[in-house]
Amino acid sequence: MELVIALDISMGKSYKVIYDGQTCLSEGEFLHNKFGFQALLDEIGNLSEEPILVFESTGIYSKPVETFCQKNQLHYSLLNPLEAKKQLEQGTLRSWKTDKHDAHKLAQVHQQNCRVEKIQQPEIYSRLRDLSRFYQEIEEEKSVYECTCIMHYN
Repeated sequence: MELVIALDISMGKSYKVIYDGQTCLSEGEFLHNKFGFQALLDEIGNLSEEPILVFESTGIYSKPVETFCQKNQLHYSLLNPLEAKKQLEQGTLRSWKTDKHDAHKLAQVHQQNCRVEKIQQPEIYSRLRDLSRFYQEIEEEKSVYECTCIMHYN
């Protein structure tokens, strides 16, 4: 069995559970700050084997956790929100929306799902993606400005 740390991420904090197979070893909340991430890293260091972290992509809220995983070279699986919802609903007639329940369910269904580990790309690709998005924003603003000018002068 694989050690799994499942996280339910919200603004500025996460609820984490650590599972070995179907047994919960630990659970609790941590803040997305220096002390919270250090406590999580210490807990990971005390485990018998290296775990995989599993969490849902929640836009800007999950970025600090993803950065933490990358900087500490941790194995992690970043789930698409629709994929996570589908997995959370497996075997249940209804879904409860609580941080605790979602984290436990993500860990419990980990063994039944083929989750792809996120591979870190070289930094240049992230930089190019960011620059491309910035360029798109400028082009859109330029287009809106040109339309406004044309309408104003006509």
